[in-house]
Amino acid sequence: MSTWTWTVFAVYLIATAALAVAGSRRSRGASGFAIGSGNMSPWMAGLTLGACLASSATFVILPGFVYAEGLPALIGFSLPLSAGLAAGLWCLAPRFQALGSGAVTVPDWLGRRYASLGLRRLFAVLNVLQLAYLVLIVVGCAYVMQHALGLGYHLCATFIVLFVFGYTALGGAWAHAFTNSAQALVMLGVATLIALAGLELWTDGSAAAHLSDTGWTAPGSKLFSTSFEVWVLPVVIGFALTTQPHLLTKALYVRGRGALAATIVLGMGSFLVFSLVLLAGLYARLDLGPGLPQDEVMARWLAATFDSEATTALVSVAILAASMSTLDGLLVAIGASVTHDLFAGTASVRTNRLVLLCLAAMTLALAWSPPDLVLLFGQLGVYGLVAASAGPLLAGLYRKQPPPAVQAAAAAMLALSVHLGAALGGLTENPGLAALAGVLVSLPVAFWPAASEPTALKTHLSAPSPT
Repeated sequence: MSTWTWTVFAVYLIATAALAVAGSRRSRGASGFAIGSGNMSPWMAGLTLGACLASSATFVILPGFVYAEGLPALIGFSLPLSAGLAAGLWCLAPRFQALGSGAVTVPDWLGRRYASLGLRRLFAVLNVLQLAYLVLIVVGCAYVMQHALGLGYHLCATFIVLFVFGYTALGGAWAHAFTNSAQALVMLGVATLIALAGLELWTDGSAAAHLSDTGWTAPGSKLFSTSFEVWVLPVVIGFALTTQPHLLTKALYVRGRGALAATIVLGMGSFLVFSLVLLAGLYARLDLGPGLPQDEVMARWLAATFDSEATTALVSVAILAASMSTLDGLLVAIGASVTHDLFAGTASVRTNRLVLLCLAAMTLALAWSPPDLVLLFGQLGVYGLVAASAGPLLAGLYRKQPPPAVQAAAAAMLALSVHLGAALGGLTENPGLAALAGVLVSLPVAFWPAASEPTALKTHLSAPSPT
């Protein structure tokens, strides 16, 4: 703990709070809380998207898997995953924007597309599955803050929940966009700094030698034991992850195809730079040796690597910014969905804030005693949501006439049941494989032709012009 760390951290808190206050002045009503004005600048929306794609998983948790499993984890969490995310955004976001006139959340979009209040409310409930990912972010953020500031874990977790939930409740989508844009700029610089910190390990050949020794797969790994899990599954999961409410709704932050294209390009470009932090797991293995707690690898490597107190403070605060940037995005999406969709007709900024208060209490309670591998816990919930969403969303986007709402609901619940059954029933330890199984069984249900629509399986690929 140093004066530098506390000073930089204090400056970050004050700047974030100021941006949240500025954002609150633009939030008008429940719609403004959820997606802003719908005419946000592409650079702000793009940086916000990139920061949401990265999160504390990329900056805190995933380097621990690279530390433990080497090359397979480094590959799986970078290029294939990025390819899947990019494909998902390019395939889904333009049609979601074009067909989403008037919608402010993903459940709202589904309810309008299927003309069903029941389906809208079903997905509002399913969005609460992302509570598992909120816990992941709080835990990862608390570990970094604990090592950076020398405070206790529980105090750090409590502060993070109170601070992030507080400024999100104040300003909604605009606070989320203002703070994330600034956080993303800091994250870009720090990701580059972290990658360069191990340059000597590349020049002396030790980094390449270690990666070569670990092989292309990691036998016994929960996530990367086969070539399919290293190269193919991350592409599929990346594509599916773009259906998450806090990502897909970024298409509603801007207007027009050109603005959306710029948003996606900037968001994916930022994410590729952020992925450089995965190298910290490799550096930690070479510098610190084996035996570290996997979820604490990044925090311990940072403390051991940077000699300058100012640099250590800047990097630590940037990691906290990465964690908070996705946390507030999730909060806006979940809070808006529960308020706007589950309690349709009663949505207001006040009810959004009450929902966030309840989410804060539940998140802190679950983060109080975190599981050993918090990533797998977070993936269980998030992948359950994307498995349930895939069939209804794809059918709504690419069928000329969407199927009956009851058919979409059946596809969603079948996917979720298969995912949870496979993951919790011990059929696989990889949540991605469980989610894939759920998607594969639900797609035929979602695309099954209705009796009155014999040609419903013909995909309608030409997107209508935005109205």
